[in-house]
Amino acid sequence: MLAQRGSGLPPGAAIVPVTILTGFLGAGKTTLLNRVLTESHGARLAVIVNEFGELGVDGALVGDDASSVIELANGCVCCATRGQLLPSLYRLLADDRQLDGILIETSGLADPFPVVEELAHSTLADHARLDGVIAVIDALNFDRNLDSAEAAYQQIVGADILLVNKTDLVAADIPGRIAKGVRTLNAHARIVDCARCDVPLEILFDAPRASSCAAQRSIEVEHDQRHGGFASAVLAVDEPLSGDRLAAWLGDLPASVFRAKGFVRLQEADGVVEVSAVGTRYVLQPAPRDAAKAVTGLVVIGRAMPIADLRQSLAACA
Repeated sequence: MLAQRGSGLPPGAAIVPVTILTGFLGAGKTTLLNRVLTESHGARLAVIVNEFGELGVDGALVGDDASSVIELANGCVCCATRGQLLPSLYRLLADDRQLDGILIETSGLADPFPVVEELAHSTLADHARLDGVIAVIDALNFDRNLDSAEAAYQQIVGADILLVNKTDLVAADIPGRIAKGVRTLNAHARIVDCARCDVPLEILFDAPRASSCAAQRSIEVEHDQRHGGFASAVLAVDEPLSGDRLAAWLGDLPASVFRAKGFVRLQEADGVVEVSAVGTRYVLQPAPRDAAKAVTGLVVIGRAMPIADLRQSLAACA
């Protein structure tokens, strides 16, 4: 029905970023999801949880905000419950909660590619856009999982960010060997080692909005918030940029940059343009109407980033 009659949502509705969280059985997706639902990150997030079995997510995991979580049980979202994904997205978007993002946690046996394709070609594409695919890897059972199912292979291949989890349970050389192995399957994804999925949520879902960075930009200092070696910095953008040059810049970001987001003005377009990049995936689109007066600039989040080079190369896009 949605495909034939359109989304039914207002044409001026804000575009909500969607993050797909994938990973093989027991890799740690629920641990990460629990952090997203319980930590104070300031973002208004909705979650679609896909369970392979009939048992859904424990109610204690959801807490008091159960209306923000939709469960798709008894089948993988890439096949058996595939027809339920778009109606679930529609319900969240039509609820007018001014969401900052939607997280889709797939079953541990799901192939992320059909989900990506469905989002890209649905009538909801103008209201919900794919922001990135995150795959959690079980460092303790990496070889066994990869040998057990095609889904484990597809999850690695389709990811923009790979979280090598449970590094505290393996020998010190194992994470490096895993990184080397997955590089043969996915040469472009960012790789983060972690234990108990303890990673900065900003790199997964949403960097600080450019409009909130005015004070940082005015004194041109790097963000002081660090976690696990990650840091963020604000790249000021004073002049309109060439769209082609900016696209090339985003596509050529160093592997140390995991996330980039903000607002810029383009020489080829009127108004402010929103920039969002996760790993090697990036989107340039008209900014929401209320962002017209936002401070222009990009926030980059990563580890050991060449900030001076990034500032210089971004300025060269003008």
